[in-house]
Amino acid sequence: MELPLSGHRAQLEFAACRDFPYIGFVGGRGAGKSCAAAIRLLRWALEEPGPYGMYAPTYPLLHDTILATFTQFARPVIKRQYGAPPNIELINGSEIICRSLDDPDRARGPSLRGAVWDEASLCGQEAFDILIACLRWQGKQGWLACAFTPRGPQHWTADVFNNPNRPDVKCFHATTRQNPFNPPQFHDMLKRQYTSMFAQQELEGRFVSLAAGFIKREWFGIVPDYPRSDRLRLMRGWDLASTPVSENNEPDWTAGALVGFLDGVWYICDMRRERLSPMGVENLVRSTAIGDGRNVPIRMEREGGASGNITIDHYARHVLQGFSFAGVHPTVSKLQRAMPFAAAAEAGNVKLVAGAWNKDFLDEVEAFAEDCQHDDMVDGVTIALNELSQSMLDPHVGSDMLPTVPAISRIDERVADLLRSMTPEERQRAEAMLNG
Repeated sequence: MELPLSGHRAQLEFAACRDFPYIGFVGGRGAGKSCAAAIRLLRWALEEPGPYGMYAPTYPLLHDTILATFTQFARPVIKRQYGAPPNIELINGSEIICRSLDDPDRARGPSLRGAVWDEASLCGQEAFDILIACLRWQGKQGWLACAFTPRGPQHWTADVFNNPNRPDVKCFHATTRQNPFNPPQFHDMLKRQYTSMFAQQELEGRFVSLAAGFIKREWFGIVPDYPRSDRLRLMRGWDLASTPVSENNEPDWTAGALVGFLDGVWYICDMRRERLSPMGVENLVRSTAIGDGRNVPIRMEREGGASGNITIDHYARHVLQGFSFAGVHPTVSKLQRAMPFAAAAEAGNVKLVAGAWNKDFLDEVEAFAEDCQHDDMVDGVTIALNELSQSMLDPHVGSDMLPTVPAISRIDERVADLLRSMTPEERQRAEAMLNG
């Protein structure tokens, strides 16, 4: 039985290739990688009945991307779907096992006529080495088709699929812009959030190095002060560490960045950076908040697990009571979180207020990479910048909820005048009401 399967040129060429045991579809974000893998799997499962495999780094990724796409395409030819994770039996007798590879040993066991592996670059090479041993069926060599966004020239996927000396590999490339099924502004919207180097990886699908030095110190202008404007928006972002320095360690720093935004320009207005005990960190955070004023929202990275929740709750209840404070739980890598900041800097839209911290900050920025040892100031900046961006995009968080600095100052002055006019008993009752 044949099904009409549509795709762009790179997807269809990838799906049709049958002369190599290892086939790669290397593409940018939104280039149609999951769709290409699903089309390929369905085509060969229909043309050459037998056992096949469908893999992804995690079960949520498997379920939400390639499995969903495959079942949509294959619905007319699916005989049954059973188990968890599922097995899929087609009407021609082909059977497809679906597995996540967060544990590489899940790749062991079956003999396969072919397999597709979505987002392969998010897994380690161990999973690849185990999986390729399953590519055998009735004395014939099976095939493995991997679809992924590249992760640099040192990654194992580059060694396999970007290696001109491997005669057993065929690789197809696709860019984000090539996919005609994306929204019209999708590519340009993403590009504005990325540095030029990161865009080559994430949008062009190229194997580029994002090691230290991809953010340049010359991108940052230094100004004597930030604008003292009613329209300036401010936020303080904290990345905490609680191990004091000693002769036997080189701990992370506690870093708090005050970031402002006005007329398309980001200002890093102030930076606090210390190595302190837990109590010293609390005192630093609170004294900084008092110095900034209650009008400046504060955000802090919340580590995973119960300990992260406990830390944020402690700061909310005991350290920053009365301030606009919240924890931020990261859902993407440090590199991805830093991209809007780095892209704005490359465009010349990030200014540093002159201070003794400037050199240390620029040294850290230039050394920043996914696995660098110290990135505390960068983390503080990205927390504040990303949260401030979100607050300005959120229609429910407007000027009434986050007033600008001078507006809050005028409110504070009126409140102070009112308190001065009260009797001690009235003031005590008012303060009790304000404190809940």
